[in-house]
Amino acid sequence: MKTNRASVWVGWLSFFWVLALPACAKDSAWPEWDRFAERFVQADGRVIDITFDAKSTSEGQSYGLFFALVANRPDHFERILTWTSDNLANGELGRKLPGWLWGKRDDGVWAIKDTNAASDADLWIAYTLMEAGRLWREPRYDKQGRQLLALIAEHEVVKAGKAGTLLLPGPVGFELSNQRYRFNPSYLPGFQLTYLAHEDPKGPWADIWSSYLKLAPQIFASGVAPDNLIVDSKGNVMPDSERAPSGSYDAIRVYMWAGMSGDNSKELLRLLSPYAKLIRKHGAPPEKVDPATGAVVKADWSPPGFMGASLPYLRALRDEESLQAQEKSLFWNAQQAKLGRATNYYDEALILFGKGWHDGYYKFDSQGRLQPKWLAKE
Repeated sequence: MKTNRASVWVGWLSFFWVLALPACAKDSAWPEWDRFAERFVQADGRVIDITFDAKSTSEGQSYGLFFALVANRPDHFERILTWTSDNLANGELGRKLPGWLWGKRDDGVWAIKDTNAASDADLWIAYTLMEAGRLWREPRYDKQGRQLLALIAEHEVVKAGKAGTLLLPGPVGFELSNQRYRFNPSYLPGFQLTYLAHEDPKGPWADIWSSYLKLAPQIFASGVAPDNLIVDSKGNVMPDSERAPSGSYDAIRVYMWAGMSGDNSKELLRLLSPYAKLIRKHGAPPEKVDPATGAVVKADWSPPGFMGASLPYLRALRDEESLQAQEKSLFWNAQQAKLGRATNYYDEALILFGKGWHDGYYKFDSQGRLQPKWLAKE
């Protein structure tokens, strides 16, 4: 029988990685989450972006909630949820949208700095609460998630003429002049919109997804994803008028979500397949590409998080060579981190998402429902 040397090599690396784990981590439902939580989550539930002024964001809190659910850690989940509600929504999460930014203000006080919401974080919180309610049989989580979902539909969704129904990045500042709208495609995971359309069929979620797919050939015309773009009411897509075109730290999530989302993202994967050629050419996902041309702008370094985020995308495309290359790079990155190299919140969050899915700690079914690994053991 012929042996795949690369698979054997990765297997041995995984074996030694497990041996190197602390005893408590070996018994965990998800050891990499426990390491993330130890570094980036305070005892009170605040998820800290230690790289950038020790700030906290609704995005970070939403990701923390999701990871805690995947890891089957209701203790972590409850603390993160409580901090999020108390500090980003004045204790009224579900009756209020959370503000997106908390940190040290100019007057030296640690408090909320921007009360405008971020719709991607809001959707992740709502989705995770509803799924926590189902998986942990806790009705109050489901109720709170549905309340938040109604607020998102009311404040962060617009009817945009021929462009269809759009999820704006937030309630304030994204409706521009002349019936134009700023739009971020990384805010729309396919599995999530499928789930919400099933759970809330009277809501706008199915329309949001179908509008996105209709715009997708324009959005990804060059074969790569932009961080942001402008959509007008005539259904035209154009570059963001207030910043240089970029496909980078937001856009990398577009590939990851498409890889995780199964059949309903097949067309997105087809449109985005040229990005895999860039990965193969440079050996890793480039840090920055020009979404107007598909050309690499900055490729001298690839963030580790991009490598993690690319795993579901490359797996969905069945690009085994590139997939194994990213696995090897992530392994050595983890070893360097253990030896003291600094890591940051966003990179590690992307790795938890992409590598966690790739390693089988969670998946999504055809209705977008979360299927954590621990569920199969019960």
